[in-house]
Amino acid sequence: MKKQAILTILLAFIAMAGQAQNQLALHFKPVPLDTKEMDFLEGYSDGAFTFWNICDSKYKKEVVIPDEWKNVQYAKDETLPDATINKGVATIKVKLLGYKPEMKKEFMVHGFTPLCSKSRFEKEFPFADDGTVTAEIPLWLPRQVRIGIWDITYPNEIKAFPTILIAPGQETEILMKVTDGQECPFVAFKGYLAKTNMDMQKAYDAFTTYKDDEKTYLKVRECKTKEERLQCLTDIFNQRVADVKASNYTTATKDLLCMEAESHFVEWTHNFAGTYSHYVMSPDGTVRSWGNDNYLEDCEKNRELLLLSEEEIAYTYKYLYEPKSPCSLAFWESELMSYYDMDAAKKNVHNNELKLVQTLMGDEYKGLLNNFLEIMKCEDCKNVIREYQAEQQRLAQELGSTEHVFYQKYDDVAPENILQTILDKYKGKAVLIDIWATWCGPCRQGHRLMAPMKQELKDKNIQFVYFSPPSSPLATWQEMIKEIDGDHYYLTDEQYRYILDKYESDGIPTYAIYNTKGEQTFKNIGFPGNDVIRKELEAASK
Repeated sequence: MKKQAILTILLAFIAMAGQAQNQLALHFKPVPLDTKEMDFLEGYSDGAFTFWNICDSKYKKEVVIPDEWKNVQYAKDETLPDATINKGVATIKVKLLGYKPEMKKEFMVHGFTPLCSKSRFEKEFPFADDGTVTAEIPLWLPRQVRIGIWDITYPNEIKAFPTILIAPGQETEILMKVTDGQECPFVAFKGYLAKTNMDMQKAYDAFTTYKDDEKTYLKVRECKTKEERLQCLTDIFNQRVADVKASNYTTATKDLLCMEAESHFVEWTHNFAGTYSHYVMSPDGTVRSWGNDNYLEDCEKNRELLLLSEEEIAYTYKYLYEPKSPCSLAFWESELMSYYDMDAAKKNVHNNELKLVQTLMGDEYKGLLNNFLEIMKCEDCKNVIREYQAEQQRLAQELGSTEHVFYQKYDDVAPENILQTILDKYKGKAVLIDIWATWCGPCRQGHRLMAPMKQELKDKNIQFVYFSPPSSPLATWQEMIKEIDGDHYYLTDEQYRYILDKYESDGIPTYAIYNTKGEQTFKNIGFPGNDVIRKELEAASK
């Protein structure tokens, strides 16, 4: 590498870091003149940054495609399967070209709520040193899911990519490449609905939800009457569907995109005030999207802009109630279908009961499941509920005898007494309370970052205590806490909400520290860093 090129790079680092930190000193050993490529690793602590594959443009390496991935042949067309229940495991195998172990990246599967759960699935799978990873996803039926790259170095940055379709008993192979985020990382797909999964990546920019909502807002705000607004939204929906159908994508891709378009159309028309009020004008007259401080006030003000008649409310779904529609994320994320389409339950009993199964997994329906089993018609949907009941009972028995795990053992304690009841168990010790949930990515990242520190403090007079809510699925919670040293409490919803209110917390993770006298000495919403926690714990334990 030329001296001038290296000097330019280092000066850029200094300027960038200097602007962020106001002051910076970098010290380097001389770089050999014949250097063709280098990496810059500032560190792995909070606020650190890294740059990979720094080189002069003439030394830039071309991505080498493995022989087994050259000339991948795709099917001419593919169709979505009927979304029947067929419990199994979907396998995703990924090869990330250009990966280096020091990058510390993980493959993430997220963005969907499994049948039999109220919590969204979010799980990371570490890449091996050779850039490969295998993810196994328990599924009940074919599902559209989101995938991404989770960077351990930058825990708040998830590079989320378009969706793919996976199915129980099916394997999906993905060839990706490390990118700077400006180009598509996907090279090729193999296996289950490979052409459709490749097409979904191509369709991402053309049909992404945010862009459509933004365009919708800009057009609707020009309309003067209710009739004009409704017609404008109808025209946008019809044009979007026409563009999808005119594309060269597979039939399966088109179906998924049409379902997504329809869910947005129904959301805009039937919840106009709520959706429209997220898109407001800022004081300087420019568009400010998704983040309205006067949301509730504006909702009331905008309610009259599109009040639908009874006939208009009784919308009939064109796409979202077909046998294939539960494959789509849009099907599960739309409101209860029968609320809009009065004939929905008659048109497709199975889909209607599938949506009902998803709803019944909530804690509030625990005592009513048998009543629903008596009135439901689809046997496979009933079997999902029966298996859920049996699994919950098995988990409860297993967790009841597990050391350092307190499941249902404090359910009879009043919410206002639960915190003190638990703290009384640890008199004479410093206590760190970590309020978290299985579906909370920052919570899980905090556990990882604290693990080495906890080892360093293991001989101190300190107890780590973890509180989780009922929204954390029992099976997921049981699996996760195996890797988290400490005492674990699975609280009732009332107890959990009371504690958050007591700490005046509007989010998780929330941390609190008590000294050996039982006095609270620290509280923070969000992970404050190991240095802060270590300092507070050491002071509290004296």
